[in-house]
Amino acid sequence: MIFRQVTAFLCFFITVSAFGQIQTTSDTSKMDTLYFLNGEVKAVKIVDTVAYLVRFLPEKKQKRPRVKDIEKSKLFSLKFSNGQERIMYFQDSTYGNIFSVLEAKMFMLGEQEAEKNYRNKWPVIIGFVVGTVSPLALSNAVLLSPIPAIVTPLHILLPNIHVNTKMINNKNHLQYDTYLMGYEKVARKKNFINSLIGAGAGLAVGFGIWGILK
Repeated sequence: MIFRQVTAFLCFFITVSAFGQIQTTSDTSKMDTLYFLNGEVKAVKIVDTVAYLVRFLPEKKQKRPRVKDIEKSKLFSLKFSNGQERIMYFQDSTYGNIFSVLEAKMFMLGEQEAEKNYRNKWPVIIGFVVGTVSPLALSNAVLLSPIPAIVTPLHILLPNIHVNTKMINNKNHLQYDTYLMGYEKVARKKNFINSLIGAGAGLAVGFGIWGILK
């Protein structure tokens, strides 16, 4: 008798939990979108836009979702699930917003394009080579070998950024200087990170070889 009651209770509990999860999923199925000035795009459920903050529920479905917030000054626009878009950005040099709305939008699109399609193998290769050679070249002062590896990523400041025009769907964007500026910003950031990773990996290999040869 007790076993049947326990079984019935467990079945009821599982059913209620499953229904609650389904209910949560259906409530957040129609997502809004936040477009950040740094090019990031995030699907959320906007709760309100009071004062200088936008409050939202994250895309990840949780049993007890926590409301998060973001300053409006970090957003270009909000796009609601019904298709309506609200521009958050405004031109005002006193706030550092020197671009017009169109220029800022092009900058953001350039960032997104570079994040999606920009590829460059050379920063990793150069970083790896320098990192590997440093402990060997400075074998008598091996403790100094991380210095070249750390400095190497700075080389990404020198060359021009090659825009991968083949991957750009709307070639008209290329006529906007701010689009190219946004593209270059993200491209250089990716080059720096990749060069740093390559230098770190090379440094590990270089120390390994130095240890064997020693």
